[in-house]
Amino acid sequence: MASSPGSNASLSREKTVLSESSQAKKSQYSEEESFYMNCRAAYLAVFKSSLENIKSKEQLCLVLQQAGRNPSQKTVNQYWTPQTTTLNFDDFCNILKKEKPATKTELLKAFLKVDTNNDGYILHTELYKILTMRGEKMTVEEVNAITKLADVNSNGKLDYNQDWQCAQSKGCFFLEEDGEIITHKYRFYLPQRSTVYITIKPLNLSQLEGKTSPWLSVDTALYVLKENESQENLQLMSFTEERNKEMFRWKGELGSGIYWLIPFTTGCRLKKIKKQITGEAKLVYRDEDGELALTKEFKAALSDIFEMIDLDGNGLLSLEEYNFFELRTSGEKCDEEAWDVCKENFDTKKNELTRQGFMDLNLMEANDREGDPSDLWVTLLSLGYNKALEMTAACPFVINICAEKCKPRIKAIYLEAGSRQLNRAICKSVVNKGDAKVLDSGESIIVYTYKSDTRITSVIENKSENKVVIHVNNEQSKNCVNNRGLNIFAVEVAPKSMMVCQHVMPLKEQEEWIYNCVHSLVP
Repeated sequence: MASSPGSNASLSREKTVLSESSQAKKSQYSEEESFYMNCRAAYLAVFKSSLENIKSKEQLCLVLQQAGRNPSQKTVNQYWTPQTTTLNFDDFCNILKKEKPATKTELLKAFLKVDTNNDGYILHTELYKILTMRGEKMTVEEVNAITKLADVNSNGKLDYNQDWQCAQSKGCFFLEEDGEIITHKYRFYLPQRSTVYITIKPLNLSQLEGKTSPWLSVDTALYVLKENESQENLQLMSFTEERNKEMFRWKGELGSGIYWLIPFTTGCRLKKIKKQITGEAKLVYRDEDGELALTKEFKAALSDIFEMIDLDGNGLLSLEEYNFFELRTSGEKCDEEAWDVCKENFDTKKNELTRQGFMDLNLMEANDREGDPSDLWVTLLSLGYNKALEMTAACPFVINICAEKCKPRIKAIYLEAGSRQLNRAICKSVVNKGDAKVLDSGESIIVYTYKSDTRITSVIENKSENKVVIHVNNEQSKNCVNNRGLNIFAVEVAPKSMMVCQHVMPLKEQEEWIYNCVHSLVP
């Protein structure tokens, strides 16, 4: 049926109103997510988990300062009265909604008082004097942490006039029974040419008091590859080789376009630990009413798992995020129809699963099995937990990208084992930056060795028409551990190819380590 011009105009106006309404909702969601992420980041800078409570006035003041507020004693007393015993994360979020952060203008004025040269920079030495000598004094270690985080120029100056835009995603390395490592892989979009600052580090999940989590010592790296005509044609741009404690970083200029970020760990410190487990942790129990409930220990593990699989850090699980979890634990995906059923039965927000909804989902699984925890253990073991509920075969991590001139975007695309592109990138980086040693008189067998402060990687190139076998002997090395787990081994290299021979790291970082490896061609 034909419509009149008047009805078309009315329909057009209606579409415009709906479009504006939709955009307003998206903007509102985006602001809410950003607010929540900032709240959580500030909270986790003070506490090990968002499930922990604020237990003192001093803790409240500290966590408010982490969130960019500068509360007076009067403000703190307003929220921590003589009747207050604890405040939880939700209380903290509500306080932040009322207490607005200092404006950029106010912060700039404060820095201008310190910047005597008026050049937009503050020397670290000047900052030391201020933060360690005035008011509530900070330790030198605390100031170091601030300046290392803020000094993207790595030039001993804090650029307080910077306004970089950032994106973040989480992920995890999962260790398979055969020693293979599965991990997330990401696409990263940069709208325009810009200076970029990229970091990767292990994700500090909640820990038992006084007990160090083994994954925090796992080495991490990130390879940046540029997508040209296709995903198969990826060009190595850089990798994160500069280190600041457990964080590895890279800063440089990248042109506009699509990049792939491929996380990497050598496997030297992410290995199967042969540990005697005295007793299996309890996951569920019956309460006084005979109803099935999750144990406190299992809830803590599920909370950590939620943090791992909440890749964008907004405190909710989207279908995409949940499917990475499903692929890892069951090998199958949840379709839209099943997701709708899930949303009908469990707590959701903005069409995404909440932390409580995720807990209830696992409780339902236990109820379906009448308390039999077998399926729950399948999930836990596939995520790197042992029978004592310790994460020993996985390493969660977090990636941050900051760009000077535009807003970068990052999205997890795959969860898979090391790809051909990663192996090629490692080999190319070692060949480009390492030392070369010819093994035979014909110069057809070459060993390339790349050395940094934290790891050594060797690559063998076979330029001949025949396969070769290389004997590798590490017996003269001291305080070293390699990814193969053997001091002496042999590798076979195909004709006209190159391959990674081994990765080596110090066994004890505080002690001197000596790498002395002998490669010899087997006749």
